[in-house]
Amino acid sequence: MFTAEERREYIGGSDIAAVMMMNRWKTPLTLWLEKIGEIDLDNNSNDSNNEAKELGKELEDFVAKKFSKKTGLKVRKRKEKYTHKKYPFLVAHVDRIIVGTDELLECKTCSSYKKDEWEGEEIPQEYILQVIWYLGITGRKRGHIAVLIGGQCFKTRVVEFDAELFEIMVNMAVEFWNCVQTKTMPAIAPEDNEAMAKIYPDINEEYIENQDLESQIEKLVNIKAEISALDLEKKLLEAELKNIINTHAGILTDKYKVSWYKVTRPIVNTEQLKADNLYEKYTNNSTTRSLRVFDKKKKAA
Repeated sequence: MFTAEERREYIGGSDIAAVMMMNRWKTPLTLWLEKIGEIDLDNNSNDSNNEAKELGKELEDFVAKKFSKKTGLKVRKRKEKYTHKKYPFLVAHVDRIIVGTDELLECKTCSSYKKDEWEGEEIPQEYILQVIWYLGITGRKRGHIAVLIGGQCFKTRVVEFDAELFEIMVNMAVEFWNCVQTKTMPAIAPEDNEAMAKIYPDINEEYIENQDLESQIEKLVNIKAEISALDLEKKLLEAELKNIINTHAGILTDKYKVSWYKVTRPIVNTEQLKADNLYEKYTNNSTTRSLRVFDKKKKAA
């Protein structure tokens, strides 16, 4: 395992999907904040995520042995760090190489809740990018992914090297690394509200006078109004359909199947927690910033 300080010194296979805005859990801005030291890499995930990562590492040997038994291919663990020939900050840490070939193995584990991501021949896109990254850095031609799903379902996948895609990945990684070195903020994604609050946590009492932004702000106000109107229309249509379905399972048309089914979710009884004096003990305050638009002659939008 590499320390947080070490992981800030390079772009690795687990970073590249975020660089390319193709990571479902991390944006380029969040990754940038990690690399420049504004986010603690060791404490950025919640306890359940950290536990899942630890279990994944512990199960890596089991997954590799299972792969060898299923495929007949001999694998060998490699602890060394591979680097790009031209850019030493582009790095690969490979789980296993396949002996006597120009192939490698990446070991994965996931919960049963994510089994749909591996249906048929599907592979989560961040893992495809990770394997192609490793292949490009190491100069190998084919990668295998072995995944243990929910502790009981084992699947394997093959990823072929794509030279054209790897070149794009390298160019984007070099551009991103330049942002890290110069501390220039990368492109912002729609999911970056929380990250932006980390960058600008403090508020003074001054407003910026900028008439050039009025059309952009008005566009935002109009979009919010359209979303509110569409949301209201959506709720009305749903209510009408539910009224028609009443006690039936749903509605069938030539094109659509509409179901109205029961969903049971666990709900935390906050009132009981407060009565037992446990609410404050298990509650953390999270501070962020909320963007609101005011028409000076009307209420907030």
